[in-house]
Amino acid sequence: MGYMDPGSVVWFEIDTADAQAVKDFYGSLLGWTFQPVPAPDGRTYTLISASGAALPMGGFREGAPDGQEGFVLAVRSADVDADVARLKDLGATVVLPPGPSADGGRSARLKDPRGNAISVWKAPEQPAGADALLDAGDGAPLPGSLGWFEIGTADLEASKTFYADAFGWNYVHDTGVTSRPYFAAVVPGDQRGSGGLADNSQAEGTKDYAAPQFMTPDVPAAVAKATELGATVETAPETTAYGLTYARLTDPHGNRFLLFSFPPQG
Repeated sequence: MGYMDPGSVVWFEIDTADAQAVKDFYGSLLGWTFQPVPAPDGRTYTLISASGAALPMGGFREGAPDGQEGFVLAVRSADVDADVARLKDLGATVVLPPGPSADGGRSARLKDPRGNAISVWKAPEQPAGADALLDAGDGAPLPGSLGWFEIGTADLEASKTFYADAFGWNYVHDTGVTSRPYFAAVVPGDQRGSGGLADNSQAEGTKDYAAPQFMTPDVPAAVAKATELGATVETAPETTAYGLTYARLTDPHGNRFLLFSFPPQG
């Protein structure tokens, strides 16, 4: 997905009751940096950046609209109000109605029909050089940056239909993932996905979630460090048929995220 295309996942938020714990955990694990800025509601909003990134990739404010901690994936919108109306018709539930966002744009918070928190966001204007957020000289995500997302579901066809109708996503079966059926999500007009849907109908434990996936040079080493910092491993490191390694974890507050590394060079 092009980073700034409507329908693309371009941001994430963390709902948390303990901002310092978020900073301590992810700062230590992934090298994130944090910048507080004023928010329209009078509270402080904290921007999250990967080390060396030109632009932030996410943010958080203390407290959650529905009282639950967790990551929230944000989808770029050309018209937040129209998107919210369409998503409601498709079965989504509005958590926060459309209103001003911390950057002067407009956003809304919803839950998809499976109960996963998502938001739609329209920037006040397209930031210059937005793709620099993900570039590391060769087009790869920077270490610690948002490089992928995963929507796990116990009802793959229902989830595929919802997001196709909601944001125009198309799907490509990723046969390199052998542990479960997996489909890359692609926005119309783009050539590759930046996220995927995982069929968890036969999986143990949590089946439905929407989680960000962060790039790290060494997944097993990062998983070991995460557990030392209090994280819980849900899926131990797995390697796809084409050499990409990933793992799924929850942080000390139960917030779900994934780590991945690219196949070895050469």
